[in-house]
Amino acid sequence: MRCVILGNGKYTVLYDQSYALRDVYYPYKGMHNHSLGGKSKVGIWHDGKFTWFEDIPKKITMNGLVSTAYAEWDGLKITFHDTVDFYYNALIRKIRAEGPGFVRFIFYHDLRLRGNAVGDTAFYDPFEDVLIHYKESTYFLAGSSRKLYEYTTGRRDQGAVLKDSEDGSLSKNPIAQGSVDSAISIAYPEFYYWLVVGDSRKDVERIHAELSKDPDHYFKRNLGYWRSLLSKHEGSSLVKSSLAVLMAHLGEKGEVPASLDTGIMKFNLDTYAYIWPRDATLAMMVLDQLGYHSATKKFYQFLFSLFGEKGYLFQKYNPDGTQGSTWHPWTIVSDTARNIQEDETATAIFGFWRYFQQSRDYDLLKSVYDKVRQAMDFMTWFRDSKLKLPLASYDLWEERLGTHTYTAATVYAGMSSAAKLAGMLGNDNEKEGWEQAAEEVRQGILNYMFDRERGVFYRTVRLSGDGKILEVDKTIDSSLLATLIFDVFRADDPVIESTVKVVERTLWVTKSGGLARYENDYYQRVEGSYNGIQGNPWIITTMWLAQYHAARGDVDRASELLSWAESVATPTGLLPEQVSPFDKTPLSVTPLLWSHAEYLRAFLMTNS
Repeated sequence: MRCVILGNGKYTVLYDQSYALRDVYYPYKGMHNHSLGGKSKVGIWHDGKFTWFEDIPKKITMNGLVSTAYAEWDGLKITFHDTVDFYYNALIRKIRAEGPGFVRFIFYHDLRLRGNAVGDTAFYDPFEDVLIHYKESTYFLAGSSRKLYEYTTGRRDQGAVLKDSEDGSLSKNPIAQGSVDSAISIAYPEFYYWLVVGDSRKDVERIHAELSKDPDHYFKRNLGYWRSLLSKHEGSSLVKSSLAVLMAHLGEKGEVPASLDTGIMKFNLDTYAYIWPRDATLAMMVLDQLGYHSATKKFYQFLFSLFGEKGYLFQKYNPDGTQGSTWHPWTIVSDTARNIQEDETATAIFGFWRYFQQSRDYDLLKSVYDKVRQAMDFMTWFRDSKLKLPLASYDLWEERLGTHTYTAATVYAGMSSAAKLAGMLGNDNEKEGWEQAAEEVRQGILNYMFDRERGVFYRTVRLSGDGKILEVDKTIDSSLLATLIFDVFRADDPVIESTVKVVERTLWVTKSGGLARYENDYYQRVEGSYNGIQGNPWIITTMWLAQYHAARGDVDRASELLSWAESVATPTGLLPEQVSPFDKTPLSVTPLLWSHAEYLRAFLMTNS
């Protein structure tokens, strides 16, 4: 779990609940993590006493992508203000200690450049009075607006730098190589500290020189930037922090990772720092609603660059556009199955249509239209020949193979959106053909995926490919709400009304509030009795429910659900993936981009 995220388009950092620096990404959002498994932190020496800042009680807040930490210790009032400059790749920290006596701050750097701890060098540069870590073409520079008091470097495995820090006096070892850590100390009660990153020593020293001229200017301009960006957005503090989180996940090259919190590694030895086309598109659609088309354009350029000649997207991608790790096997590929999540391909087209509606970006439409056509060629072909439903792919939860109601709903939305895009370019034949295909999918959902006896959609059906339904999955799943979210049916359609009633009745978690994903969901369960509880409440599922009530005009119920989301956010305004059904503590990654996107979407629908 992380409680602070700061960043610009290339440089992003995350702090844990103790205000220790845990994740450091450059030059992509999610790649590389130069602190993977590390913990950089601050020590305080005061009149012969020492403490790590992480070990004392503190209050942490965020305003935009500027964080503040306040603590009191040993008669001192200590305040940190942190931000990453919106232009320079520099983490800037303003430090102030109020109180009598002599004080020193020790900055301990636990960096593992390019995602591993092998082959790093750390050294003190006496000419610039800075400490530098480097490996290959990655350089970090730690500097200050004040003269450094002391410094040291060492081998991480020997623990010398940590021990050195805790006695308040650093041994001035000038260089270390291999698996290294370092520390610098500054003996002033008020100053600026910065951690700069770049592709060369020249890069980081140039930024250091600029900051040294007037650090107060650079810090204040970031305060003004976030104040200006967020001032026009009314609503709860979570509205503004959610917008800031979406901005923090949008990279300079257009990459948008699902989450940058690496705390999940202890469960599956992998992270959420990948681009899932679904999650990213749904998040960027909210920024489009808010008018940030110039920001989202680079995402759509990146997104369409991921499409291959076969017309579909794979499960997830690395931030540099290469294919990410996966657990979807190639052994299942056949004429009736693909090892993809087809909803991601369809959602990409749906999202781009919404972008075009807002931006009227004909230049981008012309440049990506061939990719839209290839996607439509795939989606129209990859259907049961008689039932006209999509054939088998993996579901949005990435767990099961089949034809899913959620996926079918997105395919309808993608086809309908492609038809509208064709119309914008005067391709009437394609427009009519794709409209017909979309309607066939919609009728297939209604005729073959709705269980009239129970008044709810099937989660999944297994098709033969030539008109036979071989098996149905009657599990109640929150993703059935996709039939509303992707405009397959109106909110007042009887099939939607009855489906929502069944979903809410079955999956609502009474003790904590919130909606579970589906019946008997075991993912990330915690200690305690789940008797009568189907699974942990998720933010996205609960916000889907809020969106339904907003669409029906039930503002009171939608507002109640928004308030629930606000109640499970961290004090710094970050939303996790899910929460404990017993005490609402955050579970899995925090923040999760998709959670913030669905909260904002529900808020906008409720307050439109």
